[in-house]
Amino acid sequence: MAHKKAAGAAKNLRDSQPKYRGIKLFGWQKAVAWNIIVRQNGSKYECWANTYLASDFSIHASIDGIVMFKKKNFKRFDGRTYLKTVVYVAPEAEVKTEKKAPSKKESPKAEAKKEEKVEVKEEAKAEKKAPVKKTAAPKKTTTKATAKKEEKAE
Repeated sequence: MAHKKAAGAAKNLRDSQPKYRGIKLFGWQKAVAWNIIVRQNGSKYECWANTYLASDFSIHASIDGIVMFKKKNFKRFDGRTYLKTVVYVAPEAEVKTEKKAPSKKESPKAEAKKEEKVEVKEEAKAEKKAPVKKTAAPKKTTTKATAKKEEKAE
């Protein structure tokens, strides 16, 4: 009899090392030159201003600044357009002067309602600021002589 069990070849016990892909710096975060912004397989995210694409499709910052993401239409060779996310780095001096734009676009009706609310609030504030002095109405004092005069006038 054999003194050892049969040693079969185990084929599925190997595993590759993790690649740690994904976005490393998100929007409105500071990036230093040469920082990795996105690690990706293929060109899911496109490079734009002040970024460059490495040989493994990772996107790096080429200057110091703030990381920004934006949706943009790209046209393919067959004429179809696709919406892709572009990554760019804006210099800090430009970003400080700009204000964050609202993410949701509001309809004209919603804007009109907001304006009405602001006007109503301003009117309410104006009323609160200028207090109205309440004056008592003069009391009518009737005497017998004034009552007789009023009866004759009627």
